[in-house]
Amino acid sequence: MIVEKVSKNDQWEDYFIKSKSSNKEYIITIDLLEGTVSCDCEDFKYRKENLRFGGVRLSDKANHCKHIKKILEIRDDLD
Repeated sequence: MIVEKVSKNDQWEDYFIKSKSSNKEYIITIDLLEGTVSCDCEDFKYRKENLRFGGVRLSDKANHCKHIKKILEIRDDLD
């Protein structure tokens, strides 16, 4: 995976992930005010169909896709 931070401010952080194997690209957004995270991959869209929020809570690890898990794991190293 290729990972880079796209933007950050007091309200949100955006990350770009590109898969090396499939060449697919995804954007992960962390909403710092709401404490939620979202990804535009198909797996995440499927997981969130039954959820109330546009994203899932940062603490709701059961509904995180692999891209969100990766970002949360390494985001402090990207500053």
